[in-house]
Amino acid sequence: MTHTVDATALANRSSDIFDTHQSALHRRTDRMFAVLMGLQWLGALLTALVLSPRTWAGTSSEVHPHVWAAGVLGLVVASLPVSLSLLRPGGVSTRFSIAVAQALTSGLLIHITDGRIETHFHIFGSLAFLAVYRDVRVLLIYSGVVVVDHLARGLFWPQSVFGSDLVSVWRPLEHAGWVVFENVFLILTCLSGRRDLRELASRQARLELAQGEIQARVVEPLMDSARELTEAMLSLTITTEDQRRMLSRQAQALSETQVTATEIQRTSEETSRQAEVIMESTTQAGDAGTTAQAMIGKSMLGLEGIRSQASELSGQLEKLGARARKLNDIAATVKDLADQSNMVAVNAAIEAARSGETGRGFAVVATEMRRLARQSQQATGEVRVILDETMKSIQAVMTASKRGSERMSMDLEVVRESGESLRGLTSMMENSTDSVRRISAAVGQQAAGVSQLFGAVNDLSAMMTETLGRLDSAASATVALQSVTDRVQRVIQTYQPESHRPS
Repeated sequence: MTHTVDATALANRSSDIFDTHQSALHRRTDRMFAVLMGLQWLGALLTALVLSPRTWAGTSSEVHPHVWAAGVLGLVVASLPVSLSLLRPGGVSTRFSIAVAQALTSGLLIHITDGRIETHFHIFGSLAFLAVYRDVRVLLIYSGVVVVDHLARGLFWPQSVFGSDLVSVWRPLEHAGWVVFENVFLILTCLSGRRDLRELASRQARLELAQGEIQARVVEPLMDSARELTEAMLSLTITTEDQRRMLSRQAQALSETQVTATEIQRTSEETSRQAEVIMESTTQAGDAGTTAQAMIGKSMLGLEGIRSQASELSGQLEKLGARARKLNDIAATVKDLADQSNMVAVNAAIEAARSGETGRGFAVVATEMRRLARQSQQATGEVRVILDETMKSIQAVMTASKRGSERMSMDLEVVRESGESLRGLTSMMENSTDSVRRISAAVGQQAAGVSQLFGAVNDLSAMMTETLGRLDSAASATVALQSVTDRVQRVIQTYQPESHRPS
């Protein structure tokens, strides 16, 4: 991907970064020299106290001027740059005053050590320290003060700078030459350092500008996506927790349903067994009803036969009664004939008595005829009595036969109604048997359905347990994904400029 950067914005930002780094370097170096000034002042004081604490004039002594110079003059020299370093760190006047004070400190240390050559290395060390500023002006100011100091004291007080009373202009110039020699390399180093710093600032500016574009094109959308992903993870976590609580309640309810389904299964099995027993009892009752219906049918046939015979007997008795009535009529006729014969005999007897002897034989015949007529009348009376009793008996038998026939008809009707009722009961039993059979089949299907329901509840319980496990895994994965998202956000924030980072 190619990024186009505005040259003016690049130059401005590069200059700002360079100034920022340079200012930070100056502030750090100012603080370093503030500490160094204090240490140098203490070092100068300790050196003066060690090398020449007192000066003697005969038997009297007093504090050596080097001690006063180190204590008072060193404090005066160090106080201004230390104050500026604390109050105005990074300022131009601060580092210039540090350069002058450092040069004066070098001269003070050389004076305290009576111009020892080793102490002159403090000048070269100070130049190295001052080169940290990467400011050529600081090196030139320090070097100028050192050269002026060497020339002035080399001409007017060589003992304090070279440790010798020999006045020579070439020796200060020689020292100045070595200072210039070092300055050449230090100046080149400073210029190279500034050039590197400018290049680094330019690279950083280019990187920041490119990063700004990346920020707008990639990082900000990625941050928004990460933020949305975090919110989605939070929502997913809440939803997962809610689902887990809901599934826990459902699992508890399912467990209770499983217990209820077990009880229903047991009840259904018991109901199926009871239905089978009822179906067997109903079948037996139906068989018994069919048998009883057949027996009632046979009884009805027998009763029909008896009623037919009773009807025939009643008919025969009616015929017998009719014949008895005819015999009674004949007997009445015979009686009438006997009465007429008796009357004839009586008349014949009367006539025979009238005839005398001639009619005696006829009288015997008439008497015999009267006896026979009486016997006929008597026999006819007896026959009529017998016939009357016979007719009464026949009438009683006919009445009993009719009553028996009627009762037989009534009983037959009752039996027929009983047969019909039993037939209806048998039909109802058959229907009940069919119903019980259907109920038994339904109960069997219900038992099978309950078994399937029980199996489904068990499967659902297993699935619920598995779902809870998956939800726990999903929750763990959500937590892990949230951790990854947080790490991604932290990585993205490392590519954000400090001004765009959340506080």
